[in-house]
Amino acid sequence: MSQDSRALVAVLGGGQLGRMLAEAGRHLGVDCRVLVPDSDVPAQAVAPVITASWHDDEALRSLAAGAAVATWEVEHVPVQTVERLARLVPVRPAPSVLAAVQDRMQQKRLLDSLSIATAPWAAPADLDACREVLARLGLPLVAKSRRGGYDGRGQRILRREGDLAAVWQEFGPDGLIFERFVSFTDECSILSVRGQDGEIRHWPVVENRHRDGILITTLAPHPAWSPVLQARAEAIATALLRRLGYIGVLAVELFRCNDLLLVNEIAPRVHNSGHWTIEGSDCSQFENHLRAVLGWPLGDTTARGFSAMVNCLGTMPDPLVGDAPGTHRHDYGKRPRPGRKVGHLTVVSSTAIERDARLTALLKRLSDHAIPATTT
Repeated sequence: MSQDSRALVAVLGGGQLGRMLAEAGRHLGVDCRVLVPDSDVPAQAVAPVITASWHDDEALRSLAAGAAVATWEVEHVPVQTVERLARLVPVRPAPSVLAAVQDRMQQKRLLDSLSIATAPWAAPADLDACREVLARLGLPLVAKSRRGGYDGRGQRILRREGDLAAVWQEFGPDGLIFERFVSFTDECSILSVRGQDGEIRHWPVVENRHRDGILITTLAPHPAWSPVLQARAEAIATALLRRLGYIGVLAVELFRCNDLLLVNEIAPRVHNSGHWTIEGSDCSQFENHLRAVLGWPLGDTTARGFSAMVNCLGTMPDPLVGDAPGTHRHDYGKRPRPGRKVGHLTVVSSTAIERDARLTALLKRLSDHAIPATTT
């Protein structure tokens, strides 16, 4: 496809990820059209929105009309919806990818088949099996719903045997998995992109700091970055991309346990921990995702110095709070709500020392203005 003419990309989902995909497409000559069940979404400010159920065939036909390709920005879309859309327009990543990773049990089986390390896990079928898992893996255990859940939702830490029945009652009817609780050095992730021609590029491994299961701050590159750490993370991502025949951006969330990397989860889409790439990389995750799904050459994933991204939760801070050298403000246009990701701020610096100093100052200003964006 020629980049001299505008291309249309159909997107399932219209949250902040869809908004940033559409924004990245503007200078590429790419337009996005989104389908969402709720019209009050961030992408409505930058792209046409079709509001309909995921199961509305007429809406899918409208979404696909004239599009060169379709993709998704949220992995909780029904697989059947993606399969129906694929009969109208090429979908990348393929529907088979969503089927392979949407269910956490299937994710774990995929990782096991590739001999990729994870926390020991099990998917019990009933309460008696839960007791057997507890006896085998020990406490504490992390209980996760097999489907759905994000930002800590759909997860519980089981610390006492007496809590087992309540956890099963909450998650069991819809399926759950147990994972042995991991005592990790830190949480990190790698974002990678694979093109239609099989080319793979990786961004630097980053450190992710969470509170109550919500990502608060990402540091890029990881403060403990090394060629060995990068190579280990790249090997994991590459194995997944190739096995899945993946096209687009993939995020792999990791636990770093000293020298060992354990995969926590796979996100088959652009990802919150890659927002720093908008200003902090030669080619952002959003631009590269569009390039990949359209079959265009991939952009350079080299980092521009050192970056830190801070999620803004609940409400956006006053613009003056982020008015400092090297600081970039992204407002998603969302209505304020406690714990909701309404935007992010990114600082970019030429050295890690300067990055960390700017981040510390930014967090202090946010704290002084009662914005819940601390790393503690």
